[in-house]
Amino acid sequence: MFKLLPVATGTSASTISQWGASLVFSAVAWAVCKTIYNVYLHPLAKYPGPKLAAATLWWQAWIEVISGQSLSLELVNLHAIHGDIVRIGPNELHFSKPSVYHEIYNQKSRWHKDMKMYGVFADKLSTLTIPDYERAKKRRDVTTPLFSRKNVVQMQYLVQECIEKTCANIDGHIKDGRQVDLFHAFRCCAVDVIFSICFATPLNATSSPNFRAPLVHAMHAALPMAMVFKNFPTFQTIMSFCPPSLAGYLNPELKGLLNVREMLMKQVKEVKSDPQVLADYPYRTIYHEFLKDKNSILPDLELRDEAVLFVNAGTDTASDALIHGSVRILDNPEICEKLQTELDNAWPTLEEVPRFEQLEKLPYLTAVIKEALRFSHGVVQPMTRVVPDGGAQISGEYIPGGTVVGISNLFIHWDEEIFPDHLAFKPERWLGPEADSLDQWLVSFSKGPRSCLGINLGWCELYMSFANFFRRYNFELVDFIPADLTWKDCYLPRYEGKPISVKAKRRST
Repeated sequence: MFKLLPVATGTSASTISQWGASLVFSAVAWAVCKTIYNVYLHPLAKYPGPKLAAATLWWQAWIEVISGQSLSLELVNLHAIHGDIVRIGPNELHFSKPSVYHEIYNQKSRWHKDMKMYGVFADKLSTLTIPDYERAKKRRDVTTPLFSRKNVVQMQYLVQECIEKTCANIDGHIKDGRQVDLFHAFRCCAVDVIFSICFATPLNATSSPNFRAPLVHAMHAALPMAMVFKNFPTFQTIMSFCPPSLAGYLNPELKGLLNVREMLMKQVKEVKSDPQVLADYPYRTIYHEFLKDKNSILPDLELRDEAVLFVNAGTDTASDALIHGSVRILDNPEICEKLQTELDNAWPTLEEVPRFEQLEKLPYLTAVIKEALRFSHGVVQPMTRVVPDGGAQISGEYIPGGTVVGISNLFIHWDEEIFPDHLAFKPERWLGPEADSLDQWLVSFSKGPRSCLGINLGWCELYMSFANFFRRYNFELVDFIPADLTWKDCYLPRYEGKPISVKAKRRST
């Protein structure tokens, strides 16, 4: 017979307690040692900046999520204190000299993207989020023909159709004596343009009552989540597994975006399952480009993420420039008169709408658009890159390989030596004898091999939008000045001011 021995429960509990204490002590000791190393012994220890930023990634989390500040604006303050190079993470440097922009983002650079930033924009890999250049270029080349200048010129009628629908809605506001919210009107127009070009399926946001399209509202509401996902990636992983119905219940503001994601996924499945569907499209779309090579067709989720990427990327830069430019034009009667006089001369009969190629030859319109792009910035968050193995010379300093580096567009567009009186909206700065040399410093669409894929469409949209809206209408700002045009850095600038209301009136000539 076997005897059961008594269990030494006291000893076991004591052992578990000791192990737990040891683990806690080890974790604390490791954190202390890691902090000491990061602050005093790390290869970047010589660069100035907040000690907490040098010690831990939690500094950026505090700035962007907990305290709700704008990282790019905080960088302006830090460089004023610490100089040209500031350490903003254990392994991250930010630069302020404009010349550095062309050292990091130039055609010869093949540096990887930092996935802490770019990983937030897709559940799977996409054109924007593939870290290494070679794979990204291969993916980018698939849709490059769709956004070539030649194709944009051919497809400009789609842009004009969306503008016409926007104008029809504005006319309805005029008839009913209602004010127009320019922010939502321009956003709706941009959304419809990108849906028409990419999917041959207009969302008809421009026809929404008061321009309150659910997708436009949802895209605006979702922007702060990018900073949450950047600093707390676990939340993004959880959300990716969350059913759309539950996500919509948890945050009703996002329902419009979730509905569009579902619509795009349905479209993806449809075009992949039945090739005849694509044959019935009136023109080529991103689906035609991604599905033309039978040997490299993307999985459903990746193709859906590509579609969502084009919606987001195709909406913000153009509409932000249109918003910033319009507010400042309307605040300055002299600028408005010059612009409308040029448009009247180039477009004497309203029914005979000029083409994009004609509009881009107008010097003052061009100057207005460039100045609007300078004020809207494009992306304001530093577009981070990883220094390749072997290191690199940046701003006259040797920077070790593996270091994350970047420079915010603010430090280019707000530089007083390049753009004197930079806070003043001056289209004339783009008209002088030295205007051509300024083009290298207009970085709203970024520069280098990973610059904005849709730059040709963006320019087309801006020329046609500014021309149509200011040739057809006289707008008057209602209780709004440019100082009210405030934003928060959410990678893109997220407008946080009051409604941009205008009284609209059809021009008689």
